[in-house]
Amino acid sequence: MTETTTPAPIAAEGRGAFTPEGRGAFGGFIGPKNLVALVHNAAPFLFDGSHPLSAAVPATEGARLHERGGGPLGWWSTLRAHALVDATEAPTPAQRTDYFALCLAAHFASVATYVPTDVDSKIRHALWFGEDPREELLVRRALALRLSEWDVRPVSARIVDVEGGVSGHDGERLSVLCGGLLAFHALGDAANAAAFEEEIDAELRREARAFEALERARGREKELLWLAASMTHNAGDVMQAFHAKGAKHVAPEIQERYANLARERFERYGGAFGRAARLYTELMASEGHRNYPLREVKLLRASHELLLPLGPFLDDWGALLARWPTWSAAERAEVVGGLVLGCRKVAGQSSYYRALAGFDAAHPGGLEARELAAHYPTAVKKLLKDSDVRKKLAVRKESFESSYAKRARTLLGR
Repeated sequence: MTETTTPAPIAAEGRGAFTPEGRGAFGGFIGPKNLVALVHNAAPFLFDGSHPLSAAVPATEGARLHERGGGPLGWWSTLRAHALVDATEAPTPAQRTDYFALCLAAHFASVATYVPTDVDSKIRHALWFGEDPREELLVRRALALRLSEWDVRPVSARIVDVEGGVSGHDGERLSVLCGGLLAFHALGDAANAAAFEEEIDAELRREARAFEALERARGREKELLWLAASMTHNAGDVMQAFHAKGAKHVAPEIQERYANLARERFERYGGAFGRAARLYTELMASEGHRNYPLREVKLLRASHELLLPLGPFLDDWGALLARWPTWSAAERAEVVGGLVLGCRKVAGQSSYYRALAGFDAAHPGGLEARELAAHYPTAVKKLLKDSDVRKKLAVRKESFESSYAKRARTLLGR
């Protein structure tokens, strides 16, 4: 879900601020300028020149937006050229294709931020199924098949470094590919659908290989658990694409091939998705929430370095917050408050506690430092004195992480 507030003005390619578009300004969908404004709200560092790769985004050419998205930073180039897509009540098929390109870029730029854009249903279904001519669907097909080129490291702290990097972004790509696969099968075009299935199968095999590699690697249990969480969510993204309205009964034999990877018939892909799901269910499911409490802490959006890593092992991230150079004591206290209240709002999770433990260890005077306590609301002060909270914060990082490693090995029987 996205924020419902009016998007903030943005500047792109020297065009300055803009007047927000009306609701459903693009054929009933969110207007293109409003969509990019939401990305700006979630990731201002992509627009203000502060990201170290800002100058590396290539200048691209092309009269249409879909032509601007090639290469590792194609998603960023697409966002910068968003003005090529105009708001219109009755978009042409070509305009819908360029809007598809913009939605892809916006989603990939924001999905690992604190406030992702809510366009996933459009890129996995709504802009695949319709009455647009085949030639425009073929352009969208080409776009989808090039998504593997995009490098999302500038906008994600959730990539597991194995087999070229695996993250939740791969699930987003899988869902787009599944949408294209079903759309072309719905047209009776198995030939153009085949490339989608090849890409889907290749990605799932890659993730299975990654899991098997980390299973064998002693000392990398944290990464194994992060990977298990990403794979389980990615399998869920495949299912969401298959369950989209109008797609449920398309190519049932193909859907059966990839359905419920994390739930049944674990002989597929060597059982890696089944083993990953077991680890996730037993150890990581309580961390699989959407981090709504942190959406309120806008200070965390200022830099790509502050992006939230995969939980629950967040001691190092908490230490980063304790040392963030540009925050005042009041601002640092605000961030602590968001984490503390998040502990109360999200039952069962450990991530926020570990972030607070890391902060406590890294900040002079810890969480109770006088300059911080002066800015805590009463509710935060009370929770920080809670015996259960103090008990969880007292667990050493090494003890916490080693307990997860042992439990993971026990569950895997190796």
